[in-house]
Amino acid sequence: MSLDETLRILATVEPGGLTLDEQVIENNPDAVLVALGRSFEALSAELATLQQQDAQSAAAACDAKSQVAAVVAPCVERLEAVLSSLDPIERAIMAIPARTVVGLGVKARHAAHVLSNYWTDVPERLDWDARTVRHLIESACSVAGVELS
Repeated sequence: MSLDETLRILATVEPGGLTLDEQVIENNPDAVLVALGRSFEALSAELATLQQQDAQSAAAACDAKSQVAAVVAPCVERLEAVLSSLDPIERAIMAIPARTVVGLGVKARHAAHVLSNYWTDVPERLDWDARTVRHLIESACSVAGVELS
């Protein structure tokens, strides 16, 4: 992938937000993937926090249904905003080829997120294909020094 193509993808992710100097990109072939990975991790953490919020505790604090809707709506709106922000980042992570182990780690961490259901059970209970992919992702993350959380 050419530098121009990489910069074009980067510009579509966060126009005016996620910027990298051409010199940095030329010196570190996976600088874009690393930057995308940081954005992905931050948004994924925010998404997890939003998903863990207990709507029932908000409902218990409110007396009327209209008040419940007023409390829950901003959370839903923020959830949708985070998901909307994640989409172009994930597409860019998939589109940009990794050139180093660090870049491979970003892609493996993303794959683990997409296939998170592979970690809901012990490997022995997964079908052969899922177990194979899970072990491959775990190995790539281990080599790249990326935590699977």
